[in-house]
Amino acid sequence: KSNFLIKKKVFVPTGTSELLIDACEKIIKTKKKILDLGCGSGVVGISIAKRLKTKQKIYFSDISKEACQNTKLNCDKMKINHVIKQGSLLSPWEGSIFDYIVSDVAAVAEDVSKISPWYKGCINNSGYDGTKHILNIIANVKGYLSKNGKFIFPIISLSNEKKILAECKKNFKKIKMIKNQIFPLPKSMTKKIKFLDSLKKKGVISFDKKFGIIVFKTTVYSLTK
Repeated sequence: KSNFLIKKKVFVPTGTSELLIDACEKIIKTKKKILDLGCGSGVVGISIAKRLKTKQKIYFSDISKEACQNTKLNCDKMKINHVIKQGSLLSPWEGSIFDYIVSDVAAVAEDVSKISPWYKGCINNSGYDGTKHILNIIANVKGYLSKNGKFIFPIISLSNEKKILAECKKNFKKIKMIKNQIFPLPKSMTKKIKFLDSLKKKGVISFDKKFGIIVFKTTVYSLTK
C-alpha cells in the first residue's frame, strides 16, 4: 500500500482490501481477463497484476471520477497496462466478458459507515443494511462472466450477511468461502455501541465481543458461473 497514491475523496484501502487481494492470489491465474469493480485508487487490481507478474491489461471501473483519475495515476506510476471506465456498478461494461470480476464496492450499512473512519470524504450510499449495490451486482454479474468465470467479493458482517448470501444462492450454484478474518471495531465506533447494538438486534449487522474487544468479520467469497 505504501507505493500507492491515495487522493482526497477516494476510498482508502482497509484490512478488507488486503484480505480480498490475498484471496484473489489464491484463485486468480494469469492470462485471464480481470475486472476490478469499484476500483477506488486501483489498489486491488494493481496488486493482483503485480503478484501475477503480468503485463496483460487489467480493467478498472468506479462511479467516482476522482477514483478513476486516481487509478490512472497509480497504473501509470506502476507501469500497469490498463483500461479504466467511469460508471455505476457493471454499466460501463455492457457487452464485455471477464474471467474474473473482483468487487470492493461499498457494502457496509449506511448508518454504520457514517460513524466509521473508513468513508471520510467519500460517499457510501449502500443502503440501510449495506446491501443495495452488492445485491444488484450479484443479480447481474453472470452476464459479464466467461463460461467458468468467477465473481470474487467480500461480505462484511457490518451489513446484512444473510440477505447477501441468499442472493448468491439464488444466482449461483457454486459458492465458495475463500478467506475470512476478524477485525477489531475502530475505537471511535465503540463509543456508539448502543446504536450498533440496536442495529444488531434488528438483524441489520452482526458483531461479537471477544476478550472485551468488539470485533466484526470479513469473509471473501468466490461465486462460479
